[in-house]
Amino acid sequence: MGNDTECKVAGIGTVQIKTHDGIVRTLSKIRHMPDMTRCLISLVTLETNGCRIIMENGVLKVTKEAMVVMKGLQQGSLYILQGTTVTGVAAVGTASADANDTRLWHMRLGHMSEKGMTILSKKGCLDSAGTGKLDFL
Repeated sequence: MGNDTECKVAGIGTVQIKTHDGIVRTLSKIRHMPDMTRCLISLVTLETNGCRIIMENGVLKVTKEAMVVMKGLQQGSLYILQGTTVTGVAAVGTASADANDTRLWHMRLGHMSEKGMTILSKKGCLDSAGTGKLDFL
């Protein structure tokens, strides 16, 4: 640790994180250390796995190819991940066509238009999700 203390690793597993864009991502080979008061993500490990780390103006972006996979905001000397840890036995998406589902499908499909997503939904390709109105910022 940074203060020359040790933390015992109780196990290694996976963690699911719902990121800033609503997508659930899985981090594997995560070390569980019960004595840690904060969860830390190793930027070196992300870089080793093909990610690019960009830090500027108090914003940290982790990209893989052209996609931003994680985002953090600077608070003091740390960057705090914009997202939450998924808890429970399963992370399940809903079939409702609310704004978040529509936006998520819009991004998954390479920023497809509302019209294109409506056509795919009518063909049954989106499980009735992704048919709402897209709100552009």
